[in-house]
Amino acid sequence: MTNHKPKKPPARMIQDAADERAKADGCLYDQQRVDHVIEFMTEHLRLYEGEYAGQPVQLMKWQIDLFSRLFGWVKWSKDWDRYVRRFTRCGLWVPKKNGKSPTCAMLGLYLLIADGEPGQKVFSAAKDGRQAGIMHAHARHMVEQSPVLSKELKINKATGRIYHELSRSTYEVLAGDNIRGQHGLNGSVIIDEVHVVDERLARVLEYMGASRSEPLQFEASTAGNNPEGYAKKQFDYGQAVSEGMIYDDSFLFINYSAPQTATDSECGKVGTWKKANPGLGVTIKRAEFETSYKRAQRSVADFTSWKQLRLNIWQSAANPWLRKTDWEKCGDDFTAADLTGQRCFVGLDLSRTRDMTAIVCVFRDDDNYKLLPYFFLPEETVKDHANQASYQQWHDRGFLQLTAGNVLDYAVIEKKVAELSEQFDIVELVYDPWSAEELTQRLELEHYIPRTQFKQTISNFAAPTAEMERLVLNQNLTHPRHPVLTWQALHTQTKSDNNNNYRPVKPPNANPKKIDGIIAAVMALSRAISEQGPLSYYENNEIELA
Repeated sequence: MTNHKPKKPPARMIQDAADERAKADGCLYDQQRVDHVIEFMTEHLRLYEGEYAGQPVQLMKWQIDLFSRLFGWVKWSKDWDRYVRRFTRCGLWVPKKNGKSPTCAMLGLYLLIADGEPGQKVFSAAKDGRQAGIMHAHARHMVEQSPVLSKELKINKATGRIYHELSRSTYEVLAGDNIRGQHGLNGSVIIDEVHVVDERLARVLEYMGASRSEPLQFEASTAGNNPEGYAKKQFDYGQAVSEGMIYDDSFLFINYSAPQTATDSECGKVGTWKKANPGLGVTIKRAEFETSYKRAQRSVADFTSWKQLRLNIWQSAANPWLRKTDWEKCGDDFTAADLTGQRCFVGLDLSRTRDMTAIVCVFRDDDNYKLLPYFFLPEETVKDHANQASYQQWHDRGFLQLTAGNVLDYAVIEKKVAELSEQFDIVELVYDPWSAEELTQRLELEHYIPRTQFKQTISNFAAPTAEMERLVLNQNLTHPRHPVLTWQALHTQTKSDNNNNYRPVKPPNANPKKIDGIIAAVMALSRAISEQGPLSYYENNEIELA
């Protein structure tokens, strides 16, 4: 690569919150790197199938946008004493037939021969040898079709391994069903159809570029149907990075999909098709797409599959409780100081040991409510989950208080509630008796804070959960745009019983996603919306309906 000075990123390259932060942190943009990539692909690569077989590659707009972002952004590296690529990982989510596999093959060949790194090792990886071979076949045939590359590169007909003798670089297949003993791999990897990749393959590939100056782990896929699998975790992680919820300037998230909450009617609109399919009109013919849509409506199962494969809509039984747009409309600029002296109800979701604890104050003004949250976490938990949530960054910005050691310090929680009672007029402290009986008893005896038990049954949660949803939809609830509370609100899911009552459901303990702030808010809201006695018949009956 050239040693010229990159420039400030142009406005067209600032596409999400992560880009805004990267620019502020000093990341720059190198147009010459982008030009080099585009020139290599359009001058030396040939398509090998379909009506354009044998013709030079003509990149679609979405591909140019992808390569411009992926290769254009750079940052200064003290370790290498030069500018290196900002992005070391990329998640590309795009439906079928948009040119995903050829895009992966073009990227792999560029890394192999034109990226300027001697001894480069590039891998086409997938769940099994068949899927990895599909992507790798595109690369092999592109080489065979190219007058220049067919002379520069040697292909092993038995294994498909592509070898560049001049730089001693290789490009080969890595199959998830044959990875035993493959730890210690070193290079860049392109993973196809991530939605069927398991954690075992992911662990093998996780650190394979650690010793390289500009490694790349590129994952490409359509949406899947396993909400607990590796792919959904990667999709959610990328979305959180793009939205600024998690700080990871090395991760590029490219997502072409219909809104995940799109109705069946919206899924039939041309505008929705275009949003999810950047290749519509080029690699995808409009007539074919319309035919596939009509055919898919023959059954619920067919239409579900069509939405997943052609609109990139994840399929699962679990769905987000609140929509991002609705939650964002409820954001407001207020602080604790603005609420000093006002009446409030306080919800306390107290963790037992290593998890997050939340205190949420709910202030009522006629039919309008304000949420004021506080979060706490043991400092050792931050280290254990450094790559799964932005705990340290939230702490640095004052949104998360850490307690010393590897278990929660209850004295810190007790002190905070006591301080809040000095600042606000706490009407009730609402708590789960299973975890917080002793602590709240001290607060009542020593600081005269009234307390109310809230047993964690679906019957207790049903009314305040439904009411909180209504308040959000009607914008009668406001929050101070607290990043931890927002992070939790946007991945909260619910479960329901046979009577259509529903409640927020906590993820498994091993899941880094937490909803403690939402639980605390619902508990406090339960008393704020009904100061005169119980919310429903069920509150005084220990009947668990689900």
